[in-house]
Amino acid sequence: MQNPYKICPTFETETFILRLVSEEDSEGLLKCYSDNKAQKIFNCDRCTGDFCMYTIEDMLQCIRAWLDAYSQQEFIRFAIIDKSLCKAIGTVEMFGYVGKCKNKTGILRVDVSSEYEIENNLNEIFSVCNENFFNLFEVDIIATKAIPEAVERWQTLLKLGFSEGKVYEGEHYYLSSK
Repeated sequence: MQNPYKICPTFETETFILRLVSEEDSEGLLKCYSDNKAQKIFNCDRCTGDFCMYTIEDMLQCIRAWLDAYSQQEFIRFAIIDKSLCKAIGTVEMFGYVGKCKNKTGILRVDVSSEYEIENNLNEIFSVCNENFFNLFEVDIIATKAIPEAVERWQTLLKLGFSEGKVYEGEHYYLSSK
């Protein structure tokens, strides 16, 4: 398996491209990270900030921090590009850790603008992650957060075979196994 921290892969669905985030994504991502409806759904468990941004400078600083973390092999933050707009509409973050049960668990964070928080879009995004991230990140379990108010999200996760479970990160997690 190729090390994704040496060459970051790109994934494509019918609607989206997932690729390593870049500073050129700042305008589209600012729309996502300043979206009040979307902010309520962001998973910032165990993060140093809340990912609520309102200026291009703050968004650029955040992107630079994500790229620095990538260079340190801490996690990968993929931009989600809407192919019809050629613009970033959100991000996917993935990283793995070894849990108490000796299972390698990957934490998957998916942030999208509220207009994209619908079943078809979520299905495409979570499906491509579920199909590729087990091997890419060498994990046995993928865990992602969906708060009770994020009805479309948790319903989509259940349809994809995720089940409610507990992880070290916090509450309201859904798990998928290899």
